[in-house]
Amino acid sequence: MHESKFITYLLAPFRFLYKIYFALVFMSTMLILYPLLYFYASKKERHPKLFKVKLVWGAVLCLFSGIPFAVKGRKKFPEPPFIVVANHQSYMDIVFMYRVVKKHYKFMAKAELMNWPLFGIFFKKKTDIAVHRSHKKLASQALIEADETIKEGISVAFFAEGTIPRNTPQLGAFKNGAFKVAIENQVPIVPITFVSNWRRMGEPLEFTSKGSPGLCRAVIHDTIETKGLMLDDMIELREKTRTIIHQPLIDRGYSSPLFNKDEYDAWVKHRSKKKRRRFY
Repeated sequence: MHESKFITYLLAPFRFLYKIYFALVFMSTMLILYPLLYFYASKKERHPKLFKVKLVWGAVLCLFSGIPFAVKGRKKFPEPPFIVVANHQSYMDIVFMYRVVKKHYKFMAKAELMNWPLFGIFFKKKTDIAVHRSHKKLASQALIEADETIKEGISVAFFAEGTIPRNTPQLGAFKNGAFKVAIENQVPIVPITFVSNWRRMGEPLEFTSKGSPGLCRAVIHDTIETKGLMLDDMIELREKTRTIIHQPLIDRGYSSPLFNKDEYDAWVKHRSKKKRRRFY
């Protein structure tokens, strides 16, 4: 949602202080758990136990950061492997996903995370999958790794937009990768809508970006089966999934179904005059 520049600059110091606090909690919890994380990451057969440690870490981080979660539809997960497809709103969405999906999976995430202190171990030890977005050949290799992961019986999670949209929580266009892997392996898709992650953590180094404690809400939608689908069905599957993920954002007035700039600007102006409704 859009807010006035006055409110943005008024809240900016408090938001920036919170982001510093969050970073300190992030690094301190990682440091405490790092020996255990490294031990379990060092051998492939230990990766399922590593995932359980990640779940604990995510819970502790959110607890001390003042970020509880309300999740609708937790019982809708099929037996693994499956493909998780979610929207991308926050720099901490990977951590937040640990509060939503409790069954073992690997993330598809940008390769730049390999350079993050401590956190990069997850990608260097291949407990998650790094995507080199600027290198077409290496990006294709990431999809091959995802395919191999599914064949091993392990689920894979995608942020289908491929990046955080500049005008988040407006939903961006979806990329094809998740749907290609799902169809080729005939595994189900679990669509997830992150509704309010965008409030919690914006660009960490940007003074005026959002950052605050508070409730995060997520919706786990009904599973989408891919059995019998072919690659010719990929675009239709992609758009069906996007429509499902998009609906809670539209319902709350957080995202517009319109892509035309003039129509979108008019929608933003119209929504700013309406009282914001609570989500569920």
